[in-house]
Amino acid sequence: MMDARNDRSASARIATAVAAGAAAALALAGCTAADEDDPRGAAVVYRVTAPLVQSGPGAFAGIPVAQGIELAVAEINASGFLGDGDTVEVEVIDTAGDPAKTIAAYREADAGDASAVLCCTLGGEAGALLPLMTDGALPGVVTVSILDGLADPPHLFRPFEVPSTPGGIYDEFLDAVLGAGDHDSAVMVVNNDNDAMVQDGAVYAAGLERNGVALLQTIEVPVVETSYVGSATQIVDLDPDIVIASTIGSSTANLAKALRERGYDKPIVSNVGADSQAAYDASAGAMAGTIFPTPFHADYPVNDLGVAFADAYTAEYDASPDMFAAQGYTAMWLLATALRDAGSTDPAAVGEALAAISNQESVYGPIAYSGGQASVEEPALHLVWGEGGRLSRFEG
Repeated sequence: MMDARNDRSASARIATAVAAGAAAALALAGCTAADEDDPRGAAVVYRVTAPLVQSGPGAFAGIPVAQGIELAVAEINASGFLGDGDTVEVEVIDTAGDPAKTIAAYREADAGDASAVLCCTLGGEAGALLPLMTDGALPGVVTVSILDGLADPPHLFRPFEVPSTPGGIYDEFLDAVLGAGDHDSAVMVVNNDNDAMVQDGAVYAAGLERNGVALLQTIEVPVVETSYVGSATQIVDLDPDIVIASTIGSSTANLAKALRERGYDKPIVSNVGADSQAAYDASAGAMAGTIFPTPFHADYPVNDLGVAFADAYTAEYDASPDMFAAQGYTAMWLLATALRDAGSTDPAAVGEALAAISNQESVYGPIAYSGGQASVEEPALHLVWGEGGRLSRFEG
């Protein structure tokens, strides 16, 4: 197996090779790889467009997603996974969280020579793009958005669980956290212009009620808001036992900073978006005491693939991968498998190949697909930010 990058250290190259070999061992019930003896002439270059947030409030998630994709592409091409000489190229387009830019990037890819897209950092982008993708031939693999209803073969596929699914990650998390403490009251802050955060807010409100915690008030704040002074002042006056942040990571950071500066020292309970070192750093440490669930963390890998991925990512970017990097990495490997099995750059063939994949070995552990939506065997981690950016398991 060839080295992914000539300038990597020996240990990083070994880690990359292990990761590529493990990812290549996808379980593909119902799939048939392209005939190796089929003479296709010149080597194939598969082109993929990735409209992702690289600037603005969603960059805390979009940047590591793009890096996870980049790492996977290097492994895929170096290992010869797609076939002798065949490679994949991914063009990342910064949407800055603007649905109009996401739509424009998709339309350009659909009119060009792209075989698929890796899409949707924020719920607003995903919701805007969904009608186009369900009517078009260009298939997409979701990288981040947790908006309900996105999986729709052969058009859209999501290689991670929707945490708001009834009985899923969020329900299990809330019952564990709320049931472990003496919490009588809560205030919830929701990014009201993000469909996914509104969706999650309803799940968190139901979890509070189920666990006998009174919701004193729900405060709505748009994603673009950076000053949480007013919201924090309201919360401090109400003095709830906990604060629920149904907000994207950058908003959670701003909220935590405003709360801590005003003396609020009780727990903040958030969502998967809180699994971001960038968000913690942006909060200047104020996110200490924030509890959240996550399907992956480099400090608590569930398998050898997770270990190898963390090692290779750290060697390449001098930082540990977070959940978002893992999502980009997993999405790219799922798409690469479909490209290989389709043996064609035709988007319709790639969509059919994606729809035929029923299982995948991933950094989250084994994934099973039904209707294009992943379910993961391993339970989510419950973590809490500590001082100095240290993370630990939430023990109640």
